[in-house]
Amino acid sequence: MKRATEAFVTGNLFEFGLGHVVFARFRGGDAELGVFLVDVYCQGVKDAFYARVSEGRYDMELLEDVLPAADRKAIDPPSARKLVEGAVAYARGFGLAPHPDYKAACRVFGGTNAAESTTSFNFGRNGKPFYIQGRYDSFEKALRMMNHLRARCGNDGFDFLMRASETQNLELERAGFEIRQKIPAPPDRQ
Repeated sequence: MKRATEAFVTGNLFEFGLGHVVFARFRGGDAELGVFLVDVYCQGVKDAFYARVSEGRYDMELLEDVLPAADRKAIDPPSARKLVEGAVAYARGFGLAPHPDYKAACRVFGGTNAAESTTSFNFGRNGKPFYIQGRYDSFEKALRMMNHLRARCGNDGFDFLMRASETQNLELERAGFEIRQKIPAPPDRQ
């Protein structure tokens, strides 16, 4: 008997704004999967990949590595597709394209109709984009993103969260960004 298509999402995706969607379909003992790192607050699909592995490797290794059981929540496949495509559409509204591997990862959606989903998703936070600087994003990259969002949404059309030194905070203020709250950053560890 053929195993049914399945999908999972990070359980607290809409609480923290960033998480994974794993979509898997099964053929001849193999699992085809698309994995999407989704930013539902602003940037859409930040990373994606497609893989074809044995069902055993998928079950025993890959699924747990990408989305540990403690953080994993099952979602019906049409809703998973709707979620991923909705996040991409939201980000495109601000001129942000999905990760270059998004198109390849979407191949797993074949035969799944997002219109069959009755789930609704709200993108953004408090009605507008909320940019959160990524762990590996430099200050310069984050500043470019914020300038892009300001050009698309206006000064008050988005919120942001960044790691910045006092010097960088001054640079943000000189660039016209209003810093509403400062939280001391822990010192760098050597």
